[in-house]
Amino acid sequence: MSRAPAVLIVEDDEILAASLVTRLTLEGMRPTLATTCEAAIDALARIRFDAVVSDIRLPDGSGEDVFWSEHERLGPTPTIFTTAFGDVEQAVRLVRLGASDYLLKPYDLGALVTRLRDLTEDAPAGREMPAGSAAMARVLTALDRIAGNRENVLLTGPTGIGKQTLARRLHAASGAPDRPFVTVEGAALTGAEGERLLFGAIEGGVEHQGLLDDVGEGTLLLAEVGDVATDFQPRLSRVIGERLWRPLGAREEKVFAGRVVATTSRPIAELLADGTLRRDVYQRLAVFEVAVPALAERREDILPLALGLLADAGRLRADLAGLAFAADAEAALTAWDWPGNIRELRNRIVRAVTLADHPEIDAAALFPDVAVLEESADHKLEAARRDAERQTIEATLAENNGRIVDTAKALGISRVTLWSKMKRLGINKT
Repeated sequence: MSRAPAVLIVEDDEILAASLVTRLTLEGMRPTLATTCEAAIDALARIRFDAVVSDIRLPDGSGEDVFWSEHERLGPTPTIFTTAFGDVEQAVRLVRLGASDYLLKPYDLGALVTRLRDLTEDAPAGREMPAGSAAMARVLTALDRIAGNRENVLLTGPTGIGKQTLARRLHAASGAPDRPFVTVEGAALTGAEGERLLFGAIEGGVEHQGLLDDVGEGTLLLAEVGDVATDFQPRLSRVIGERLWRPLGAREEKVFAGRVVATTSRPIAELLADGTLRRDVYQRLAVFEVAVPALAERREDILPLALGLLADAGRLRADLAGLAFAADAEAALTAWDWPGNIRELRNRIVRAVTLADHPEIDAAALFPDVAVLEESADHKLEAARRDAERQTIEATLAENNGRIVDTAKALGISRVTLWSKMKRLGINKT
């Protein structure tokens, strides 16, 4: 079972918002609606989204505020802005700063769905995780050693680091790769709906199978275990510890014969301290606990990863042959700290390839936000220098009653240099 992409919709128009939620749900995506800037930023802090669709104008702010909230925390998440004609200039500027695209209202929902599929499409199955670094080599060695063991595994590490890819690798090496691999998001396990989803139910004499039935003797990937509702966790604990569960409405229990691989991006100590994760659930999941290092801690892996992702992204641009990174792009890739890890790396490469007009991807294409912001900072610094220089010359002129010779002498420059600076800075002799 492939993972349905999670999409944040930021839209305050009730009719349009309802249409978006319905259409994306029918398309197999997992939409979350936020009608205000504040609600969107709160959702981004709690949930890992694969893409964002945001209006520019919101009741309490701007879609730009939403964009930068996620950008500063985890790097660029694929973002599509929707805008009225009057806000096109702002939308174009945001695309230059790293947004994926913009659509003019009213827009075709089919076109939006197609664009979202391009942006959230998974990399081809079987993509190997590079292990040129000692840190990653230790992780892969540990996974290889426990692959044949059916005990539960907990993968920890920052968001976007590839924990789900590693879970699939573990499953493939388990000795029974043809058995099911089923993913469930921790946030989906809440209330009766969560119980029906995981355990199944007998309703009206008809049995509806849950995900545990689908797993069989395969692997259940529990993504972000810290998002599981606390009142749901006792039932989860019984499944992963005693391997028993009972569907809703059933009298007899079933035996779980599969393996649970759980992930968390939040530190375990933090989850346990604030009661988000029950200690018994943690202890039963962490029979084997493997910490996956951040991308910045294994820089030797960045370029091999980037090259693989570039090849994947190239499938979106059949018109561009011979895609490659320019020398400055390779240097920038290895120098960047990657707050969003592999997720950010993929997003930057997909965006650069999608917008490219030639096959050589340079640093500016990968880091348009950095280039523009640095350019803006340079302009501000230059303006500050000019202001300071103007104020100094004007003050010195005033102290010397406008006498050029005395002013130049006081400043330690020649009269010609002073005249030149006064002309450039628009200072008139008084």
